[in-house]
Amino acid sequence: MFSCLPFWIPISLSKIGKMELVARQVMDGYVQGMHRSPHVGFALDFAQHRQYAAGDDIKRLDWRVYAKTERYYIKQYEVSTNLRAHIVLDASGSMAYRGKSDAMSKFRYGQFLASCLSYLILQQKDSAGLVTFDKAVREFIPPRGAPSQLIRIVEALDAAKAENESGIAPILHEVADRISRRGMIIIISDLLDNAADLAGALHHLRHRKHEVVLMQVMANDELTFPFRKWSLFESLEMRTEHLRLDPAVARGSYLKNLAAHQQAIRETASGLHLSHVLLNTSQPFDEALMVYLGRRKNK
Repeated sequence: MFSCLPFWIPISLSKIGKMELVARQVMDGYVQGMHRSPHVGFALDFAQHRQYAAGDDIKRLDWRVYAKTERYYIKQYEVSTNLRAHIVLDASGSMAYRGKSDAMSKFRYGQFLASCLSYLILQQKDSAGLVTFDKAVREFIPPRGAPSQLIRIVEALDAAKAENESGIAPILHEVADRISRRGMIIIISDLLDNAADLAGALHHLRHRKHEVVLMQVMANDELTFPFRKWSLFESLEMRTEHLRLDPAVARGSYLKNLAAHQQAIRETASGLHLSHVLLNTSQPFDEALMVYLGRRKNK
């Protein structure tokens, strides 16, 4: 278990060593904070529009409909039953990266996200499962709704290590083939793979009628390339590969390629109607998760 949590986690959490307790503290706080809403979390499906009536929550107003009709309508939802969610966590070597100013690596960040989401889903009386992978599936825990499922998931998360080569697109194809029953697939990864290959794998998941959530975890260093001096860049997946270069020369090309990659991911997500969120490890994971869940709730 994790014996030391980052300094920016609330004091009440810094005294907790077990991941499942961290998840409970974070998620219970979120649910209590949203207590005025009848809809919390992931198990939510749009049902229909209804004309606004006095006393309705104005947060439920659909402004897009108003723009077209000049009439006020609210969104009505129904809570899904028997949601089956698979949390797919990238445990490849690239996820082990931790910037000098970051409190944790991308992988540790993903571990906490996975544990919190598992707790939330199970609290909704739905089923949560876990898949960890690098170039192959390392752990496959089928979704279940039993209270003991959280312990099983966090034990698997604690045991996982990010150290081998990756193969994101092939693994997502395998996941699509292995999961026959329609459900939700929550992918936690840096998505550092060929964008076209990723698009094909995500299309496969959508073809199988899964709802897909992409939680892309990136370090601030990867997003901004702040390096100034001549540096030795070493691969975290293939230890024999390294490159010494002048960051000032490489920065422009790197950022251009990154922007193109991110644009391709956004276009894929939009075209396939996926939920995509970019998470920067310089932001506390609990804050980032709260923001995302809040946005999802208000859609």
